[in-house]
Amino acid sequence: MQATAATSDVIQAARAFQPRLRELAPTIERERKVPQELVDELVRADLFHMLIPQSFGGLDLDPMTAAEAVEELAFADASVAWCVMLASQSTFFAGLLPKDDARLIWSNGGIMAGTARPIGRAVATTEPDEGYIISGRWPFASGSSHATWFMGECIVYDGETPRKDAKGENVTRAVFVPRDQVTIYDTWDALGLRGTASNDFSIDGVFVPKARGFQMLVDPPVDPGPLYKVMPLAFINHGTHALGIARAALTAATDIMKSKRGWGNVPLHEMPRLQTTLAEATALVRSARAYLYDSAAELWQAALTGPADDPRMRSNVRLANSHAAKASVQAVDLLHGALATSAIFTGNPLERHFRDIHTAVAHVMIGPLTFESAGRVELGLEPNFPFF
Repeated sequence: MQATAATSDVIQAARAFQPRLRELAPTIERERKVPQELVDELVRADLFHMLIPQSFGGLDLDPMTAAEAVEELAFADASVAWCVMLASQSTFFAGLLPKDDARLIWSNGGIMAGTARPIGRAVATTEPDEGYIISGRWPFASGSSHATWFMGECIVYDGETPRKDAKGENVTRAVFVPRDQVTIYDTWDALGLRGTASNDFSIDGVFVPKARGFQMLVDPPVDPGPLYKVMPLAFINHGTHALGIARAALTAATDIMKSKRGWGNVPLHEMPRLQTTLAEATALVRSARAYLYDSAAELWQAALTGPADDPRMRSNVRLANSHAAKASVQAVDLLHGALATSAIFTGNPLERHFRDIHTAVAHVMIGPLTFESAGRVELGLEPNFPFF
């Protein structure tokens, strides 16, 4: 891992972007994408490549530092942070690919978008080489407006017949295709996270070499590094992204309370019910944040010194992550509801935080299925959701 100076630098870099992100927020919302000029600035700051090994041009940081940088970006603009978050998650796939292919995708400022959902077709072929002919359409490719590579997950076919494994289940393959070989569809027009360009994309009859892919949840990592032993840590930036939005909502609510008066011309900050709401929301966010970072640090330390295979330790990270998202939306809802008409107008930061957090927590990786699986692990059962 990089030295402490780099760890500090990337957090400071994320914070340094905050004024610029707030300035560009209306443009990002209106155009429903991150401006290319800003993408280029984020690339130069290595914020898309925090977890990539140095040999591929990345910073090779620990997952908690990368997640904290996402939190600081989300404090200023949730859409930009979401794009950085998912690009950062995708770098975990670098450890599952041959080094030459990983370097091809992520070096020189490469950014990946895509969908881990096996709804495409990968037809096995030996022409022009051993590999697959890829076709399909996938949704939710966040960052599609600026991504340089796209990943689509497919079912493998031999001719017209789906390939089966020893259990009789479909064999799948995640494959990587450069931007100029995909078609992007303008489908993302959502409640929140409007600037993420989480559009559909399709691939039509593109050849992908066999080495440029892997079977999700089956193929072991090629890279022996600690990062690739602890997939639960790949998703902690979901939780920190939500925490960043909630922190921003706390700041916005505090500003409103300090500047406005309510019924009877009483200053809002002197109203006991609003003081109580602010305290409750603060406790939700701070306690969830501590739980998430502490759980993640424990698992990371285990990965640095051993196999990190304790089921409850791994499950605890997924639980803390989903709890951070749930606590964040609860905090934002408390503030938004308590401030009533002061929070509902477009242009009020709290209005956007409300929309963004409700969109963010809809993601399956921090949804009810993670709580269910974490409960199973607490009962000594196997999780029934992946990446535990």
